[in-house]
Amino acid sequence: MRKTAVLAIVIFLSLWGGAMAQKKESKKKTPIVITAKEMEANAKAGWVLFKGTVKAVKENLVLYADRVKIFLSPKDNKIERILAQGNVKVEQGKRVIMSQEAEYSMKEGVIEFRGHPKAWEGENLVVGEKMLYYPKEDRSVVIGGKGRVNAIIYPKEEKKGEAGSQELGKEFQR
Repeated sequence: MRKTAVLAIVIFLSLWGGAMAQKKESKKKTPIVITAKEMEANAKAGWVLFKGTVKAVKENLVLYADRVKIFLSPKDNKIERILAQGNVKVEQGKRVIMSQEAEYSMKEGVIEFRGHPKAWEGENLVVGEKMLYYPKEDRSVVIGGKGRVNAIIYPKEEKKGEAGSQELGKEFQR
């Protein structure tokens, strides 16, 4: 029991130390809030593993997965990368991306989705072999790999009374 308590304190201090270091760099840094059925940590190896219906939330980005492993920097305990495996789902606003595996590189600011990734925004859908999503830039790259990128895009309908649609109507009346 004592070893478990010591390990829990080490993990808490590691994560807290990383959070404090991140907070000093920028006042806009927010914590990552994680819930799961089980947590395992290895302070020497520098990782924390969450298993069982994992949900991780950072600002308006929500990650769901069967397991999430967080890798910490050995020198300052900052989060270097997050690896999510099994039934991965990331939500940010109206955007949803699903795959079997996703890896978030904090330094690069990119989430790489592997294992049949699919992305939706409203009714629009895109499917590829690999997807790269840059949440801070609101930018994504979809790679077809052996297959091709497939997309279904529904154009936005112009509302009646918009200047563009009125001008277009005038041109067709001539």
